Amino acid sequence: MWFMADSFSDNFMGIFYVIAVIIILYIVGRVIITHEKEKTRLKSADLRLKAKKLDMLEKERYIKGLRDASMVLKDDEKTRIDELEQDTAVLSRRSIALMTEIEQRMQRLERGADNAKLLKTLKDIKETEKELFGKRG
Repeated sequence: MWFMADSFSDNFMGIFYVIAVIIILYIVGRVIITHEKEKTRLKSADLRLKAKKLDMLEKERYIKGLRDASMVLKDDEKTRIDELEQDTAVLSRRSIALMTEIEQRMQRLERGADNAKLLKTLKDIKETEKELFGKRG
């Protein structure tokens, strides 16, 4: 009878170790998937920013073409257009600065979220190790 209990205990420990390994692999897999999603999101934001910059360049070229075509304007009309162009340039610089700041802040938030998730995962792994192997880990 004790032989069956010993065999059952060995089988139970084997199953327990298999389940523990599966849980650890699941956690590691989730961390990897989350990391890849964050990389994809960052690349997407970068592509959107580049597209906006290209749109701005296209608009600038269009305006330059109009300006070149407007050489027949009077001096006061040219002055008003130049003032508007300078104001637009200031606004464009401010917009680019704001977009850059937003992008940097988003990256910082994403990295902070990644760190929090990784720290939680590490804590969970350490707790699982303590349960499996005692306090020596």
